[in-house]
Amino acid sequence: MLRTIAEVNGFAYSTSDEAVWVNLYGGSRLSTSLSGKPLKLEQTTNYPWDGRVRITVAECPANEFALRLRIPGWTESATLRVNGKPVGAKVTPGTYAKVRRRWKSGDVVELDFPMPARLIEANPLVEEARNQVAIERGPIVYCLESLDLPKGVRVQDVTIPADAELTARFEPKLLGGVTVVETTTIAKPSGNWSGQLYRPLSRERQREIRVRFIPYYAWSNRGPSEMSVWLPVK
Repeated sequence: MLRTIAEVNGFAYSTSDEAVWVNLYGGSRLSTSLSGKPLKLEQTTNYPWDGRVRITVAECPANEFALRLRIPGWTESATLRVNGKPVGAKVTPGTYAKVRRRWKSGDVVELDFPMPARLIEANPLVEEARNQVAIERGPIVYCLESLDLPKGVRVQDVTIPADAELTARFEPKLLGGVTVVETTTIAKPSGNWSGQLYRPLSRERQREIRVRFIPYYAWSNRGPSEMSVWLPVK
């Protein structure tokens, strides 16, 4: 753990002969050198809850060099601007956008990664997740925790409609401040399976319930609970 913390700066930024690589997004300051000259960048953002990233050049060499900005694989419509104007760099998910120019102090790079909450499915070869979906928003994967379910409903009783409307909302007082995703799901009581491995298909009545999903990383911080990332899709 200590080694990981000590190396975080190297994960977030890196340099090559004529480029600075921005690998991770988060409020930070970079102070390094390029071609033997001082280089300072300031990054401001509320990522991963918000997809807007602003990078300001505080100090830089006079010669031309490139900024290479990682475009996450999950994004579908990222935009890139320099000093408020679109640039011709290719912004392709899963690659690095390259902006090469003669930079000056005060230049501002703006990245915008739209973050709609969405249902995702796994490759059918992943048998354990077949006919199931998960919720993703930006780089965050979500889960359903039993503490967010009505009394008498278990995680295993819940299915998600394929056309579910997903609503993201930031809750500053929950789990240190997280964005949750709310939606309407279907609950079907699983009943009593005591002493049974198989039984005729249950005809228990289904009902709609409104639930919230929390970031997967944050579960098990409110007491004993059950949790699932993948849920059956209806």
